[in-house]
Amino acid sequence: MAVAEQKREDLADIELVEAVDETTSTVADIADPLDDTGVFTLARLTKDTLQPSPINPDWILEGNPEAKVRNLSVMSRGWATTDHWSCTAGKFRWHYAWDETVMFLEGEVVITDDEGQVYVGRPGTSLFFPAGSSATWVVPRYIRKIAFNQRPVPAYLHILARGANKVFKVLGLPTMP
Repeated sequence: MAVAEQKREDLADIELVEAVDETTSTVADIADPLDDTGVFTLARLTKDTLQPSPINPDWILEGNPEAKVRNLSVMSRGWATTDHWSCTAGKFRWHYAWDETVMFLEGEVVITDDEGQVYVGRPGTSLFFPAGSSATWVVPRYIRKIAFNQRPVPAYLHILARGANKVFKVLGLPTMP
């Protein structure tokens, strides 16, 4: 199949999904975009549910950036979260207490790490920030992202898990991933 034909088929599939989303009475009919009453947590990325989440004033370098957030999910025991976040124009330092992987959804941001490396975040761009790192964010107008946050696992727990896996193997039990 030619590349152009495959792209046309992919676009047709996207158009079909968009058409189904507009007419179906399943996910689209949930009143609240966050439903955690079942086994799974269902959340939709809707900007109108974002709540003010001020940036630490000591971190702001220029302008008056206004951040908003909505928590979409919390993993059991609080080890991981998923958040929908946005911010208006400004320049600020951000300090990462947790490992964070982001996917930019809208707008643009220029991020500079502590070594001077520059990263540009645009829709479809993913970026990983390790716990303990810091970065300078410059938001020209607006940025919106989804963030997958995870507490870093202490080294001693990794060692214990490896030891437990060895014991489980010897006993013929299934090992942990």
